[in-house]
Amino acid sequence: MHKNCPACGSAKLRSASVHTGDTLAQRLICTPLRCRECRERFWVYSPLKIVFFVLLLGTAFWVVRAQLNPAPASDTSNLAVADRQLSMLSARALKGDADAQLQLGKMYANGEGVIVDVTKAAKWFEMAAHQGNSEAQFLYATALLDGRGMVQDYQAALKWIEIPASRGNPEAQYRLGQMYRFGIGTPVDKVKAYMWFNLAAAQGMDDAANARESVVGQLKPEQIVQAQADARHIDEQMHHKEAGADRRVATSPPASP
Repeated sequence: MHKNCPACGSAKLRSASVHTGDTLAQRLICTPLRCRECRERFWVYSPLKIVFFVLLLGTAFWVVRAQLNPAPASDTSNLAVADRQLSMLSARALKGDADAQLQLGKMYANGEGVIVDVTKAAKWFEMAAHQGNSEAQFLYATALLDGRGMVQDYQAALKWIEIPASRGNPEAQYRLGQMYRFGIGTPVDKVKAYMWFNLAAAQGMDDAANARESVVGQLKPEQIVQAQADARHIDEQMHHKEAGADRRVATSPPASP
């Protein structure tokens, strides 16, 4: 901003009036001044006017954009539906529904419809795990193993992960094999590690197959034979339980109308 008259250099200035012939740009971003000595009238940039003009343009842009692209009404309705579903799911979980507890845990773990909260996720996994939900038992065990959402506890993780592993969960079998392989929460036991890797690999888990191959070279022939026999025994037990469950379903009476 000029502090002196551009014509005579005098610093004796005063505000001047706006004339009808002044341009719009001058009126929007400049201020008219007049020299008290030579009577010269001139314009200087006004920082306040410039800031105000920029803010005005920005506001106008967002207003026009909102009018041209209004938020779909379905978005609002979808949010309302999601809130109702979350409320209903929470109510079921609080009443002890293990499936609802598991689903809530996954939502908080992955940020699905809610803000990620690993502490809440671990809490819901724990509640469902205590009710016998196999998937929740695995997720609760991994939370304990990784110390995610709760204090890390290898021995508790070992206890919980053995349950879904014995029920045929290949991810649990693989993680359990790693725990025995590296002595996490338990003394190192390469025979048990091989056995669990073998079971998980039999279900198509490539990581388990690779781990099995890396462990087998560290075992004696008789240990391999024992580990494979143990794996067959556990596999037969799992299939026996599945067959028994299928027979119970097939022979159960139809529900009363």
